[in-house]
Amino acid sequence: MDTLRAILPNKILEALNHLPVAEIYELRLRANAPVVACVDGKNFPLKAVQVTCEDLANIIHKAAEYAIYAVLDQMVKGFITIRGGVRIGIAGELVMQNGQVSAVKNISSLCIRIPHEVKNCAYAVLPYVFDAVRPVSTLVIAPPGAGKTTLLRDLARQISYKFPHLNTLILDERGELAACYQGENQLDVGQNSDVITGGTKAYGFENGLRSLRPDVMITDEIATADDVAMLQRAVRSGVVVMASVHATDLSEVRSKPELGLLVSQGVFERYVVLQVGERAGEVVDVFNRGLQRL
Repeated sequence: MDTLRAILPNKILEALNHLPVAEIYELRLRANAPVVACVDGKNFPLKAVQVTCEDLANIIHKAAEYAIYAVLDQMVKGFITIRGGVRIGIAGELVMQNGQVSAVKNISSLCIRIPHEVKNCAYAVLPYVFDAVRPVSTLVIAPPGAGKTTLLRDLARQISYKFPHLNTLILDERGELAACYQGENQLDVGQNSDVITGGTKAYGFENGLRSLRPDVMITDEIATADDVAMLQRAVRSGVVVMASVHATDLSEVRSKPELGLLVSQGVFERYVVLQVGERAGEVVDVFNRGLQRL
């Protein structure tokens, strides 16, 4: 909450006093519209509180500690990560230069996501994804909001605890797993984890595999053909891979051309399926490489 106090206008902070602050996962701020707080998966419009474009610009300036140039690379990707692991999604007018986004101006809305670590949420799947000497390559399948990022983060932490001889490389493309801020992980991903954030998964893999010698690689939200090729190469190199994908079940993953290839080639030894529930990482099913339910 200290991070929010440092960046939000008093009118929002006062309205939040009437909500269970510790359970707020997300704030949506849109110009000339009521602020919306997401508490435990439910939206609560703060009808008496509206923000202006000036308010939104001030929030970003405070979040950047009045050094916009220092976060410009993140802003052109649509977000910035600040102290405490808070991630602010940004919508506004894009400034284009030579076909590339060079800046964002006239900010019209913000999505402030407050991370919640749920330590030991991976405990139920450990017997399936850890063997006697190391983890096994695992794909976490879940719809949005089911806790796949939270589960992967706890798996990274558990690997450092249970397999201290192994090195874990986290490819944190959008800063959601470790929430690195000025070189320091804001969330607990274990003492034996190396984090590459801000770049593409392909960049992290190409450089991390050579320079950091990982035994395990963890990454979130695979979707593209490049992501698939990277995972295939990692497994062929002897690296254990743990990743996640947006889908409701294993059949949906198999129906997607690129992702279906990973299944048919047996890249993953385990598939963990989550559902949206009362707690993060609520497990529905676990399958082995042969697609048999465990």
